[in-house]
Amino acid sequence: MPIIISKGQQLFPDLAAFMGGWFHQDFDIHGDSLEAVVAAFRSESDADLVRPLVRDIDAFLATGDEGMEDRFQEFFRPDIIPTAFRPTTREFLLAVRDALTTDRH
Repeated sequence: MPIIISKGQQLFPDLAAFMGGWFHQDFDIHGDSLEAVVAAFRSESDADLVRPLVRDIDAFLATGDEGMEDRFQEFFRPDIIPTAFRPTTREFLLAVRDALTTDRH
């Protein structure tokens, strides 16, 4: 049986892996907020994992606002609804990006 690779996995592999691995149906095992989940990811990840994820987020955001909500669903088929965390998918991704790029102390 052939392996089916989604558009998200093809075009934005690090973002697809992040969404599937950290914002899955049981995401709350890592925390009950976007910030807590991203903090858990950062605590287990080094810069070599964070940098390509940030690049994928930027690349996806560059696809434009028109149709972004539907495109995000089509590409990543997330187990969560980004707008449960922020008003729009763009704002969700920007919040993830900000949490990833804010210096840890």
